[in-house]
Amino acid sequence: MAEWRQKKAREDEQLHDQLRAAILAGTVEVHTDQRMLDFQGSPVHSPWDHLVPLMGLMFLALAVLLFAGVAVGIVAMTMGVFAHVYGIKYLVAWRIRQRATAYLIESAAHWQQLWHLGGIVIVLKGTSEYCMAPKGDWRKFARRNLPEESEPAPEEAGEIGQPWDGDTVAPPADTPVQEILPP
Repeated sequence: MAEWRQKKAREDEQLHDQLRAAILAGTVEVHTDQRMLDFQGSPVHSPWDHLVPLMGLMFLALAVLLFAGVAVGIVAMTMGVFAHVYGIKYLVAWRIRQRATAYLIESAAHWQQLWHLGGIVIVLKGTSEYCMAPKGDWRKFARRNLPEESEPAPEEAGEIGQPWDGDTVAPPADTPVQEILPP
């Protein structure tokens, strides 16, 4: 039983390394749902995300009130309230996404912990492939969509006459290329 667990742990580490490399390379994107990750006790929650913008807006409105007068100060406070009510969720969502991505790529144990909380979607860029936590199987997603580290990536087309994937060969370099001109 212990041998099986060690084998699974090694496999998880390998798959996590593949996902980390893909996230850092930009081939896999991480999307988060702040409503599921922004609670006290979550590893990516920070109460300062809510407090600092509010305090900043309050002090700014107070400064405007003291230096520009009561009427302008009330307008500044009203604008600050609207900015906080309608704008803070975008700031918090951005900060949660940044912290969650950093936390996910740190280790396989962190990946597992955050994956079980839910609110995470990993998306393969340029395709419709995605995996949603906690119901989706991130291991299967990584096996299916990411190349293994020992497996070489297919080379792109080089000079004329060089094969680009082993099956299709470009015409030899000495073959004249005819230019097609519009009528």
